[in-house]
Amino acid sequence: MFVFGVCSIDCLNLKLQVLQSYQSQKYLSMASVRAFWNSPVGPKTTHFWGPVANWGFVVAGLVDLKKPPEMISGNMTTAMCIYSGLFMRFAWMVQPRNYLLLACHASNETVQLYHLSRWARSQGYLSEKKKDEASSQ
Repeated sequence: MFVFGVCSIDCLNLKLQVLQSYQSQKYLSMASVRAFWNSPVGPKTTHFWGPVANWGFVVAGLVDLKKPPEMISGNMTTAMCIYSGLFMRFAWMVQPRNYLLLACHASNETVQLYHLSRWARSQGYLSEKKKDEASSQ
C-alpha cells in the first residue's frame, strides 16, 4: 500500500467518497427546497399562507386555557368547532390535499372541543351522574 503524506490511497478514496456524498446531499436538499417553493401548496400560494395564519386560532385557544370557564362563550366556541370541522373536510377533499390546513384545523378542533367541555361543565350541562345518585340516597 502506497502512503502519500499521512493518508494512504484508501484514506484518500474514503475522503473523496465522503465529499461526493456531502455534495450530492447538498444538491438534494436544494432540490427539495426548490420543489417545495414551486409546489402547488408552497409559500407562493394561499394553500400555504392560509393555514399559517389559521395557526393563530390554535395559539389563542391555548392561551385561553388559563382563563376561567365562565369567560368562555358557548356560542363562539361552538361556531369555531363547526368551522374547524368543515375546513378539515375541505383540506382533505381539495386537490392537492392540504395537510398543513388539515393539521391546523384538527389542532383547533381539539382545543375548541376542550373549551366547549369546560364551558358545558361550568354551566351544569355535563354534571356527573355518580354525584347526583350519591346525594339522592
